[in-house]
Amino acid sequence: EECCCCKVRTACLIFGGFALFGSLIQVSKDAKDIYHNITMSRQDQEWNLQELYELSNMDGLNMGTTKDEIRNFLAIAFYYSVTDLFLSIAMIVAASGLIYGVRKENSDFLVPAMIVCPLDLFVRIIFVFIHSINLGFLNPISLAMNIILCCGVIFDIFIWLCVYSHWQQLKTEDQSNLQNKTENAVSTV
Repeated sequence: EECCCCKVRTACLIFGGFALFGSLIQVSKDAKDIYHNITMSRQDQEWNLQELYELSNMDGLNMGTTKDEIRNFLAIAFYYSVTDLFLSIAMIVAASGLIYGVRKENSDFLVPAMIVCPLDLFVRIIFVFIHSINLGFLNPISLAMNIILCCGVIFDIFIWLCVYSHWQQLKTEDQSNLQNKTENAVSTV
């Protein structure tokens, strides 16, 4: 089968490589963000909050966000980093299995990617709703975060469709190979 301009097998290898590379980078970023947030003093947190508040309400931008909304946004960003750290680690395992499974033509190794992509999609959608409820859907900060998260949702859908298509191909090939072996065994008896 074809996926856009290449075979599904090739697309799975490309998506797996990108997912592996991106997840390795994301683990590093999330770990750094979590460590920074945990070790930040109360005074630094308040300074960071004030800086973001002034930035969001300066002339020209005037987003109309309150300190409480920014405080909630920063808390949500921390929780997202924690969640994303676990998802990125799972994606490293899934992408490694995807690459291995595609190269060895073993459909069992594609299953983790078929589980992690919808899980990632679900978490992204949840955080879109959280950002929209916290700041309002049309708030520029919320809008920017939601666009980024929705792009990830679109990628998750494409990756899942590609992996699922190749998984079906491998399952069909496995069944036909098993049927051929059974027919050959029966004909020799």
